Amino acid sequence: MSEQSVYEEAISNPNLTAEEKRNLELTKAWSDAYGDLDNIERFCDTYAESTEIYTPLQDWYWAKHGHSNQAWRDGEIAMLEFISHRKEKIVSILARGDTVAVQVSIELTSKDGQSRQGAFAAFLKFDEDGKIVSDHSFLGRHPRPTPDQAPAAFKPTLEKLLEINP
Repeated sequence: MSEQSVYEEAISNPNLTAEEKRNLELTKAWSDAYGDLDNIERFCDTYAESTEIYTPLQDWYWAKHGHSNQAWRDGEIAMLEFISHRKEKIVSILARGDTVAVQVSIELTSKDGQSRQGAFAAFLKFDEDGKIVSDHSFLGRHPRPTPDQAPAAFKPTLEKLLEINP
């Protein structure tokens, strides 16, 4: 089933509440913004300033409630040094109250032309203003990021993130 079909099927469910329909629309906008490398701030702005972005399989916080999300934003911007293309495709999506569960496939192309595909699932929780206040993304069994193994552009971001990761 195509991404549009998956989304259209979910959004057309007559049992959705207004909040759930809004959150499905916001999740689609989040997914579309992910690939807009000319305006990465649009993707970052889908998140609240006080948000939690957590990858449980790595036990790693990219942003944490009570802390600025600037280090995560800086990391998203730093990605522009390495990638020329990234895109998400919604594979499955379900809304319940203030939360959306979404499975996506992704494709990335580095500036040197190497392409990668992958997939992940995320649980996105939205506030009353339509901003993501919690993103728990299950990315697979990648190792926990460390500054000493990161490209130079990411070292400052990861060093800053060590402050919120035990």
